Amino acid sequence: MKQIENKTLRTLAEYGLITFSIWIMVVGIYFFKFPNNFAFGGVTGFATVISALTHWSASEFTTIVNSVLLVAGFLFLGRNFGIKTVYATLMMSVFLYFLERLYPITRPLTKEPLLELIFAILLPSVGSALLFNTGASSGGTDI
Repeated sequence: MKQIENKTLRTLAEYGLITFSIWIMVVGIYFFKFPNNFAFGGVTGFATVISALTHWSASEFTTIVNSVLLVAGFLFLGRNFGIKTVYATLMMSVFLYFLERLYPITRPLTKEPLLELIFAILLPSVGSALLFNTGASSGGTDI
């Protein structure tokens, strides 16, 4: 984003990339991680376990925990990183919420757990790499 001279355009491009990267992450999490009950760690991994054991949805739990961790991120990592991370975290929660409502999923998309595992790891990894490149994170344990 350093190549764009106009500050407003550079900011719009950064937030567009953040939104795109969050969408990539959410597709991997919602369609591949949650229905297979893959729990790798982090907030979404913990959310997978909590939703399997309780009546909470994984997106609700993710939103609550991320909100608490965002406060810590602002305090320790600074304002610019914090604002981008707040935006990314809110977008993740909103996208997960809408996917839950628009396309409820109760079982894995395929009968190939290895393929689902690959996508459950690959998509959020690519999304995280794009986020880190813009100076943001998806919240949670990335903070």
